[in-house]
Amino acid sequence: MNSIKKISLCLCLLIVGIVQAQRHSETINEELKFPSQSAENLLAVYNVHGSVEVEGYNGNTVQVVGDLEIKGNNERQLNQGKAEISMKVASHEDIIYVYLDSPYTKFNPETGRYGHNNNNNWSGNRYHYKLNIKIKVPRNTNLELSAINQGAIEVHNVQAKDITVSNINGPITLENIAGKTYVNALNKDINISYAKNPTEESTYKSLNGDINISVQKGFNADVAFKTLNGDIYTNIDTKLKPSKINSTKVKSGKKSTRYKMNADTEFSIGNGGVQMNFDLLNGDVTIKE
Repeated sequence: MNSIKKISLCLCLLIVGIVQAQRHSETINEELKFPSQSAENLLAVYNVHGSVEVEGYNGNTVQVVGDLEIKGNNERQLNQGKAEISMKVASHEDIIYVYLDSPYTKFNPETGRYGHNNNNNWSGNRYHYKLNIKIKVPRNTNLELSAINQGAIEVHNVQAKDITVSNINGPITLENIAGKTYVNALNKDINISYAKNPTEESTYKSLNGDINISVQKGFNADVAFKTLNGDIYTNIDTKLKPSKINSTKVKSGKKSTRYKMNADTEFSIGNGGVQMNFDLLNGDVTIKE
């Protein structure tokens, strides 16, 4: 009986050792600086599997931390992943790029083009990885962020001229921001709180998720709303514009006003002003002060 226990214990230790050998994790730190304090400075982040989090602060450098984890089915696959997957940074004029570097992606820092490399036979069955990126930027840095799988995109305390965010299979959260906004989330919710109300035309898109926007008091906007299955809610005074369709205004206990519509419609919030465009398939929009 004692021999059996000893053999079982040895097997357990062996299995633990194998599992540890098939997993690799590392933290990558980079610090860069824009050539000047221009209002045109841009941070562009391109991730594939993993999250992106950006925080504005009072410093003058861009501080990047990438947490990379790679898993392989065996030692050979793990070593291949370690050799092929990494986070890279580059700069060109007033743009700083942070991106996933891999055999199946390609990037040109001079043009800023990042995409899939079709000239390879990479197979996702060889290994699996996840790259979570956290970045601190000067508060007025413009942003262009994208991710695809296994992670959210979050932005906190950035007041810039332009913020562009796209996430395919994760949510988008923009907290205490300012600037012209373009957001697109295919399958999760979008949540935005503005420290300063938008002053330039902004666009919000979602395929299968809700869009929730919090604005400051005294907000005025012209809203274009397009959806197949969804409603729009607001607690601000509104005025419907002549519409191409019939729309119904009903009272709601949870939210002050509800517009039910089956196609495109336009209306003004407050006195009207900056253009806000909403394009959804299955989801609701909430705009509240």
